[in-house]
Amino acid sequence: MAAVDREALVVAMTLVPRFVSRNKSFALFEDPEVKSARARAAVLRGIVRQLAGGQGKVEALAVASHTGAREMRYRVPGVRFERKALLSETEYGCVAFLAARAGVPGVRATGDDRARIDAALRRLGPGFDVDL
Repeated sequence: MAAVDREALVVAMTLVPRFVSRNKSFALFEDPEVKSARARAAVLRGIVRQLAGGQGKVEALAVASHTGAREMRYRVPGVRFERKALLSETEYGCVAFLAARAGVPGVRATGDDRARIDAALRRLGPGFDVDL
């Protein structure tokens, strides 16, 4: 089996959760990198659901930039929940893109975020274009 581009799979599985069918590609899902990518994509989609108010109103959303990464912090007081997530620039771009699509105020993807997403998807190879 060829090497797996984990970041590209995280992007694809975050933006299109049913991107790869487990039933049709069972051997692929046995790869530890694919399992890791699938779990990370689930975390990113969970962050978007929370930001969109899935568990209640979000307060104190803060994003801090670090070298090559972004740290997101937010609180959902209705369920006494606080979250701190360290995301790569590409992962943050996925979260920002989906959060903006969901209408989360104050979160939007930049052109650089979109370029990182597109570059990751292109690394999956020809025929893996995802229309966002």
